[in-house]
Amino acid sequence: MARYIIGDIHACLAPLKRLLAAVDFNPRHDQLWSVGDLIGRGPEPLATLEYLVELGPAFQCVLGNHDLHALAVLCDVRPANRNDNTHALREGSDRDFWIQWLRRHPLLITDPERLQLIVHAGLHPAWTVEMAQSCARDVETTLRSSNFVSFLERMYGNEPSQWSDSLYGVERARFIVNAMTRMRYLHADGQLDFDQKEHPSHCSQPDVIPWFELWPQSPWTIFFGHWAALQGETHRADIRALDTGCVWGEQLTLINAETLELTQVSAD
Repeated sequence: MARYIIGDIHACLAPLKRLLAAVDFNPRHDQLWSVGDLIGRGPEPLATLEYLVELGPAFQCVLGNHDLHALAVLCDVRPANRNDNTHALREGSDRDFWIQWLRRHPLLITDPERLQLIVHAGLHPAWTVEMAQSCARDVETTLRSSNFVSFLERMYGNEPSQWSDSLYGVERARFIVNAMTRMRYLHADGQLDFDQKEHPSHCSQPDVIPWFELWPQSPWTIFFGHWAALQGETHRADIRALDTGCVWGEQLTLINAETLELTQVSAD
């Protein structure tokens, strides 16, 4: 049995199929873990989700910012964006199914035996892995509760931008969502910065730092997506960036969780 961890798919179904074929993926004995952003901006959101559902228990994923936004659109919390291609989900007869399917997925998946975890954007350096697990569970519980639509309505926004153990309620949950699904850069004091998306070598703001440069060394290996501009570069063996911009015409990447061997295919 092999476990593969895949970067942001963004509804690029044809490259996904080619990538899985390249490693002879078999859902009867292999596993596919995704760092999120299953859909959003890409050409085949409905067919991509249907394909992943058909993998059954062989497939696991964390939610990315585009997945959460799609959930908000399906629940009429946010208007549909033409660039996200969510109309097929929103107007289809299986709309309720996709709402239930999306909101039951976690923000964080950990493997304590291998000391590996996956998250969409990253972990805030004020947390430990154990704290991050607790934070993720809190949001996951809300998403799976009867109050999930109310939470989606209040999920959007950049504040609070600084973590504090005293945060509570929706502000605490919003920070957790922003850190785990939207974060790229931080200020030295740990404040979130959402203005910069470039590769660190091209960042125009000198006082911000990639989140993973502030994350302390630990026995855990973190796999994340979200930041296509990195093209996999973190310069840390314990932090692996897997979004390589397939939806932007670059590559779709997966990694063998045991051997850490990378496999890539080009976008269509």
